[in-house]
Amino acid sequence: MSLPECIILQQEAANPATSCERLVQLSQRSTELSRLVANNCNAPSEVLKKLGMSADLTTRHLVATNQNTPKETLIELLNEFPKPVLSNPQFRVLCLNYPQLLHQIPIATLRLLVQFNTAPESFLYWAENHSEPDILAGLDFSTNPGLSS
Repeated sequence: MSLPECIILQQEAANPATSCERLVQLSQRSTELSRLVANNCNAPSEVLKKLGMSADLTTRHLVATNQNTPKETLIELLNEFPKPVLSNPQFRVLCLNYPQLLHQIPIATLRLLVQFNTAPESFLYWAENHSEPDILAGLDFSTNPGLSS
């Protein structure tokens, strides 16, 4: 691949106006292009789901920050990238709209999440008020000043 072609492909992968079909193709060409697609705000959720299983750490990190990442993929990435997932606007929406989500998150991950000041207030409220008593007993809310427990 020549340098001008490489630059053109990079620009395509990063451009929000690039079609979903083209982003799928670009994500399969190289790790560098996969990273750019994972960071593209219009990347299709199906591509982000695949990229969320990438062997490349940076690609997975970028998927954790992308607002189009499917909820299942965000949950899978929570333990590895808690701060980026907590900061993802999609995670905030999930906390508000899917109270059953708490039961899909491993208790060890929940313990980690409540410690971050970046945890959405809706998540913290939800964790305090929608958990089963045995789950709540295992959480240490004292590390986050935004919690009342």
